[in-house]
Amino acid sequence: MARGDKEKLKAERFLGLLKPIERELEVYGRRLTFHSEDALDAIQNAVLRAYRAFDRYHEDASFRAWMFRILTNEIFALNRKRGRIAKFEVAVDMENWQAIVERAHSEEYPYTAASMEDFSKILDEDLIKALEALNEVEKSVLLMKAVGGLRYREIAESLEIPLGSVMGYLFRARQKMRNALLRSQRRLEG
Repeated sequence: MARGDKEKLKAERFLGLLKPIERELEVYGRRLTFHSEDALDAIQNAVLRAYRAFDRYHEDASFRAWMFRILTNEIFALNRKRGRIAKFEVAVDMENWQAIVERAHSEEYPYTAASMEDFSKILDEDLIKALEALNEVEKSVLLMKAVGGLRYREIAESLEIPLGSVMGYLFRARQKMRNALLRSQRRLEG
């Protein structure tokens, strides 16, 4: 087989695996970075890195987890480079999150336009502060679970942390968000 044919098959195979998760990667990237321009850069760099390393990808591994790991590393590097902590996360209250996701998927509010400003209009100020207070790993675990729908094992593989740590980070992130919602509710009632 000619080199050009091999490269074409590699590209087709890679794109075939990438296409079904493109939206999840974009939503994840937009939520973990502060500016949407940063997310697009991180996604582009992650896809390029993944394609270059695709020869090392094994069929028995989860492509989805592999891509999320590469994207997470890109976002962490970008956030460090910019000298800031990622400012945005998903809402922990699953009803609120589901409403946001449904709105983001609707025709009137395409997910590609979602930004921190859009969510600031939807979410309570206290909740935004709580989201900003999560560390990068807590945010990543919460996003991978809520946005990406990854299983605990896939998250552990993506972030290269133990399975028990994934559960711990997710528990702490949810607890912090729950507490923020309770504080906000008490403030409104009082």
